[in-house]
Amino acid sequence: MTITPIKTLTIPVVDATHENIKDYGYLLGDDVSKPGLGIPFYQGRVIEGENIEFSYRGTATFRTAKIMPGYPNIIWLERHMHMTQIFIALGQSPFIMVLATPNHDKNEDLPDLNQVKAFRFPAGHGLLLHLGTWHDFPIACQNPVVILTANSDEVVAALSEMKEPGEMNQGDVYKISLPKRLGYEIQLDVS
Repeated sequence: MTITPIKTLTIPVVDATHENIKDYGYLLGDDVSKPGLGIPFYQGRVIEGENIEFSYRGTATFRTAKIMPGYPNIIWLERHMHMTQIFIALGQSPFIMVLATPNHDKNEDLPDLNQVKAFRFPAGHGLLLHLGTWHDFPIACQNPVVILTANSDEVVAALSEMKEPGEMNQGDVYKISLPKRLGYEIQLDVS
């Protein structure tokens, strides 16, 4: 039996901007999205932004997670077809997300490794993913980071029902093993 060695794809970490993140989702930051929503209260004191297009199936679930610093090799990517998941950094620490563009409209079941990017989000910023965006869980940089995550209850239930790490396709979670499916793992170049 021949064992094929796992290849490593090294990608640079770049700072997230509204422009470079648009194929993956929306950058949430220190300004309101599309100011000018016509709510008449607190005029002159509050600039109302439009609704954030968070969509989900079932019940919305918000939770926090504290991520310890370190740069692990990425071996999992997942996508959601019924939810525009949100990740927001609380506190003073930035975070990194590894993302690949949605490709379900081409009936593809695996991420395109040519489209994988790593983005650094400043403290207090976040990301609203497009439907089908491939992603791993956020990564802390030099300091722990607490992330507020907006999910659906079916996603949280499906993930928490797993007895051990493995591929899955249930409860709006389609998670794949990069080494198993594509023969790769992803390493971050944080220099």
